[in-house]
Amino acid sequence: MTWSPGFIGIGAEKSATTWAWTVLNEHPSVCMSQPKELNYFNTDDNHRRGESWYRKHFADDTSCAGEISPLYMDDDRVAARIRDRYPDTRILVMLRNPFDRAMSHLFHDASVIYGKVAELTPDDLQTLVQKDQKYLRRSQYGEALNPFLEAFPPEQVGVFFFDDVTSDGLNLAQRLYEFVGASGEFVPQQFNQKVNDSQDLRSVSLAKIIMSTSRAAKSFPPTRKAMNWVYRRTQIREKLIRLLMVDRGRPEITFTEVFSEDDSRRLSNDVRALNKSLPGGLPAAWLQSLAPSKPQFCEPQRAVA
Repeated sequence: MTWSPGFIGIGAEKSATTWAWTVLNEHPSVCMSQPKELNYFNTDDNHRRGESWYRKHFADDTSCAGEISPLYMDDDRVAARIRDRYPDTRILVMLRNPFDRAMSHLFHDASVIYGKVAELTPDDLQTLVQKDQKYLRRSQYGEALNPFLEAFPPEQVGVFFFDDVTSDGLNLAQRLYEFVGASGEFVPQQFNQKVNDSQDLRSVSLAKIIMSTSRAAKSFPPTRKAMNWVYRRTQIREKLIRLLMVDRGRPEITFTEVFSEDDSRRLSNDVRALNKSLPGGLPAAWLQSLAPSKPQFCEPQRAVA
């Protein structure tokens, strides 16, 4: 019998994918990958390692095995790669209000680059936006999801919303269980736990040393293999990240203080298009206060790893 993951989470980044991984990992019938983000289908170095490398990140061969790599939505090649290798797998999507997602992404990166999230200014965030289009691009869900909606039948694509994490986390968790093929009666202990909030680093210098050391270690096959072994069997990386963070609050900076009017209009148009393409539509709150529609002439290009 040919092995296949039961489901693959594709994003979006900063849209409660870690929360989804956490509650799915609690279910006794679900086998989640270790680590959470395998980046197999979007990273050429990983993809060249083949299916045997991919399978090693799952503890057993249950049909209810899955992974979540939020950057899959940011690569045009991923939908076809998944369809060609695992045509029957389910595609799990977590979406957040795109304007809120862009700001959360910015605050997250700013915490690493600047530290002191509570002291950030709109100018600090604008500097990051001017250097990288990913903050806007990864909020354009309509464009990002089109390849997946074309590659897989509607019943294999499950779209869930960040809004439900806070309003009814237990119900959302149980709907996720049912979508991946597990019993929806299980009650996870961490369904109301906040994860990956924008926080300050206790020490920016220490965090950069740890990240550079990790990158250096991964460049050598023996240490990379050892690190992968540890990541597959523990949550040591996630625990280390939590230890490095401290919550000192976040300033009230809005999307319009950082992004341009054209950026706002581009996201608004994308929301409207996505609302028409999804069978169940989008949350009503997303459709309120959208910028007026206007023809678009320049779209950010999707990233290729």
